[in-house]
Amino acid sequence: MAALGITRRSVYQYVQRRLLPAPVLYSNGKTGVRARWSVVALDHAEFIVEQREIGYTLGEIAAMIAARWGTHDKVPLAPPASKPPPASSGNSPPSQGPPAEPG
Repeated sequence: MAALGITRRSVYQYVQRRLLPAPVLYSNGKTGVRARWSVVALDHAEFIVEQREIGYTLGEIAAMIAARWGTHDKVPLAPPASKPPPASSGNSPPSQGPPAEPG
């Protein structure tokens, strides 16, 4: 995306607004999580840049993208989690059954 002159912040915003399909995230276990963008996403990004240069708003561009490519592959990224929940160790006590009703 840097080759098209799009900042990371703009790319994130485009995914959140469903202008771009979300990337495939992967990690090699050494250098952190990376994003792989499909050729379709790059086509969308190039289209967005061209339309922004003409003067269209993101709302107008979103309608053009939906008409041209559809929205089936556009799902917003989940917001970054602050901390994942702790994993279960499998040593939890056995279930006591349903709680008693007050009464």
